[in-house]
Amino acid sequence: MMPDEYLMQAEWEKHGSCHYATANDYFTTIEKFYTSLNIPNIRSMKNSTQANIRRAFLQSNPKLFASAIQVSMNPPNRLKEVKICYDLKNQLKNCNS
Repeated sequence: MMPDEYLMQAEWEKHGSCHYATANDYFTTIEKFYTSLNIPNIRSMKNSTQANIRRAFLQSNPKLFASAIQVSMNPPNRLKEVKICYDLKNQLKNCNS
Protein backbone atom coordinates (compact mmCIF):
# COMPACT_ATOMS: atom_id res chain seq x y z
CA MET A 1 0.00 0.00 0.00
CA MET A 2 2.78 2.47 0.94
CA PRO A 3 6.36 1.65 0.09
CA ASP A 4 8.17 3.20 3.05
CA GLU A 5 7.93 4.97 6.40
CA TYR A 6 8.83 8.34 4.86
CA LEU A 7 5.73 8.26 2.65
CA MET A 8 3.58 7.06 5.55
CA GLN A 9 4.77 9.99 7.70
CA ALA A 10 4.17 12.47 4.89
CA GLU A 11 0.66 11.11 4.25
CA TRP A 12 -0.20 11.27 7.96
CA GLU A 13 1.02 14.88 8.18
CA LYS A 14 -0.74 15.99 4.99
CA HIS A 15 -4.01 14.03 5.12
CA GLY A 16 -4.52 12.51 8.55
CA SER A 17 -3.26 14.75 11.34
CA CYS A 18 -5.97 17.41 11.08
CA HIS A 19 -8.92 14.97 11.06
CA TYR A 20 -7.87 11.90 13.08
CA ALA A 21 -6.95 11.87 16.78
CA THR A 22 -4.01 9.53 16.24
CA ALA A 23 -1.88 8.17 13.43
CA ASN A 24 -3.18 4.71 14.35
CA ASP A 25 -6.79 5.85 13.71
CA TYR A 26 -5.78 7.27 10.34
CA PHE A 27 -3.86 4.19 9.21
CA THR A 28 -6.61 1.86 10.45
CA THR A 29 -9.10 3.78 8.30
CA ILE A 30 -6.98 3.76 5.15
CA GLU A 31 -6.21 0.06 5.68
CA LYS A 32 -9.99 -0.57 5.66
CA PHE A 33 -10.29 1.41 2.42
CA TYR A 34 -7.42 -0.54 0.86
CA THR A 35 -8.70 -3.98 1.87
CA SER A 36 -12.19 -3.13 0.58
CA LEU A 37 -10.80 -2.61 -2.95
CA ASN A 38 -10.39 -5.30 -5.56
CA ILE A 39 -7.01 -4.44 -7.06
CA PRO A 40 -6.88 -5.46 -10.74
CA ASN A 41 -3.81 -7.28 -12.06
CA ILE A 42 -2.29 -4.35 -13.91
CA ARG A 43 0.95 -6.20 -14.67
CA SER A 44 -0.95 -8.60 -16.91
CA MET A 45 -2.46 -5.79 -18.98
CA LYS A 46 -1.10 -5.51 -22.52
CA ASN A 47 -1.66 -1.76 -22.76
CA SER A 48 -1.25 0.07 -19.44
CA THR A 49 -2.66 3.51 -20.10
CA GLN A 50 -4.39 5.79 -17.61
CA ALA A 51 -7.74 5.04 -19.22
CA ASN A 52 -7.21 1.26 -19.20
CA ILE A 53 -6.10 1.23 -15.57
CA ARG A 54 -9.05 3.40 -14.52
CA ARG A 55 -11.38 1.10 -16.48
CA ALA A 56 -9.89 -1.98 -14.77
CA PHE A 57 -10.48 -0.46 -11.32
CA LEU A 58 -14.06 0.46 -12.26
CA GLN A 59 -14.78 -3.05 -13.55
CA SER A 60 -13.29 -4.63 -10.42
CA ASN A 61 -15.05 -2.25 -8.02
CA PRO A 62 -18.66 -1.48 -9.01
CA LYS A 63 -19.09 1.12 -6.22
CA LEU A 64 -16.32 3.32 -7.66
CA PHE A 65 -16.97 6.05 -10.19
CA ALA A 66 -14.48 7.44 -12.70
CA SER A 67 -13.95 10.85 -11.10
CA ALA A 68 -13.09 9.21 -7.74
CA ILE A 69 -10.01 7.58 -9.30
CA GLN A 70 -6.82 9.42 -10.17
CA VAL A 71 -4.17 7.49 -12.13
CA SER A 72 -0.64 8.92 -12.45
CA MET A 73 1.86 7.57 -14.95
CA ASN A 74 5.59 7.94 -15.59
CA PRO A 75 6.80 7.75 -19.20
CA PRO A 76 6.50 5.48 -21.09
CA ASN A 77 3.17 4.25 -19.68
CA ARG A 78 4.58 3.12 -16.33
CA LEU A 79 2.17 3.31 -13.43
CA LYS A 80 3.24 5.76 -10.73
CA GLU A 81 0.20 5.67 -8.42
CA VAL A 82 -3.54 5.21 -8.18
CA LYS A 83 -5.49 7.46 -5.82
CA ILE A 84 -9.03 6.71 -4.70
CA CYS A 85 -10.57 9.86 -3.23
CA TYR A 86 -12.75 9.98 -0.11
CA ASP A 87 -14.29 12.84 1.83
CA LEU A 88 -14.05 13.36 5.60
CA LYS A 89 -17.17 11.22 6.06
CA ASN A 90 -15.35 8.32 4.37
CA GLN A 91 -17.51 8.51 1.26
CA LEU A 92 -16.13 8.37 -2.26
CA LYS A 93 -15.75 11.81 -3.80
CA ASN A 94 -14.65 13.49 -6.99
CA CYS A 95 -10.84 13.79 -6.87
CA ASN A 96 -11.01 17.23 -8.46
CA SER A 97 -13.17 18.78 -5.76
